[in-house]
Amino acid sequence: MQTASAEATAVSVQNKNSSQSVTLDMQNMTCAMCKVTIKKALQGVEGVQKVSVDGDSKIADVTFDPQKTSIEALIKATTNAGYPATVHQPK
Repeated sequence: MQTASAEATAVSVQNKNSSQSVTLDMQNMTCAMCKVTIKKALQGVEGVQKVSVDGDSKIADVTFDPQKTSIEALIKATTNAGYPATVHQPK
């Protein structure tokens, strides 16, 4: 099992038992409804356990079961909803 934190690696990804967390940088977020749409799109992906969307920093924190879905599937879901995403790169 691989464990990484934002401080330890350039990719903000964490594994915890059967769950994995990722922070996504969101594009096209301009209003409160954007947050709702992104959250619903991510929650619609099988295996997603928790979603938190921050409109100010334009990021989404997602916890998911890597046996059921992938980071690529999460990005595809937000892109299909009109909000392309990339894995957050800590500064």
